[in-house]
Amino acid sequence: MTTAKANLNRQGQTQGDRIEVIRTRVFAAGPQGGNPCPVVPFADWLTDGQMQALALSCGLDTAFILHPRSKTADIRIRYFVPDHEMGVSGHATVAAITVARLRKILKSDHARVETITGVFEVGCVTRNNNLVVTLEQNKPIFGPAVAPDQVAQVLRIETSQIVLAKSPIQAVSVSRAKLVAPLKDSKVLNTLQPDYEALWGLCEKLKVTGFYPFTRQTDKANVQVEARQFPLHAGFPEDAATGVAAAALGAYLATYDHKCGTGQHTFRIAQGYAMGAPSLIEALADCADGRVTRTAIRGVAHVVGREAIVP
Repeated sequence: MTTAKANLNRQGQTQGDRIEVIRTRVFAAGPQGGNPCPVVPFADWLTDGQMQALALSCGLDTAFILHPRSKTADIRIRYFVPDHEMGVSGHATVAAITVARLRKILKSDHARVETITGVFEVGCVTRNNNLVVTLEQNKPIFGPAVAPDQVAQVLRIETSQIVLAKSPIQAVSVSRAKLVAPLKDSKVLNTLQPDYEALWGLCEKLKVTGFYPFTRQTDKANVQVEARQFPLHAGFPEDAATGVAAAALGAYLATYDHKCGTGQHTFRIAQGYAMGAPSLIEALADCADGRVTRTAIRGVAHVVGREAIVP
């Protein structure tokens, strides 16, 4: 932990008047896939306004690596989307941890990450020259079922295209609440054209940070489900790959599809295809005594570029 702090302090003092930005793509399932995420290492010298402005100029979730304030943490990450600061972002954490390992801010395969939402555990392993990052999330909190007509209206689909035979429309939170909605098939999912203003209004009413419609009837190979994420007031309408939502969906599927059977359940979730950015996220859900006892996501971030920006 002290090594990470020392590296952050030393490097932060040499940044001068330029912001180093490392561009990554996270959870990519193809050359143009994954969720783009700029990462700024050694960011202690930046103001809140500079961080927000950089996220706005990038038009993306942007992660900033800072010295931890908590004595129990090894690293601190702040997350900004164009419109506001977020508590935690799954894909941005995978990106930031990957950069922190490459830049030797972190030297251990295990670390505790401080965020404004709380402290989260991460683990790393190297497979086929890729750093595979596992981000632990919280035990799930399930909200009440939501009426299908409310969701059909904002998604601009018929209620018959929502499938409730196995599971309800429901808010699930493992760190930030997402509204999980089961749809008929991948055609319905990938042709959605939501009424965004109405969608955001419903998000605010339900106190969720985004919609996560999904289908079990996917035409993608080697995945169990396919999903899309429409975030609340992020400054962009859709995410290509969303770790927090995928972890919530993993808990949801372990509960309704696997009836919380004892052991670990792994779900491969396709996302981003409607955006031309194919992505693959692994969600983990451990169950014991008829409930979900652990949630996590797992994936890879690739560095695709570097630049220096004058704030």
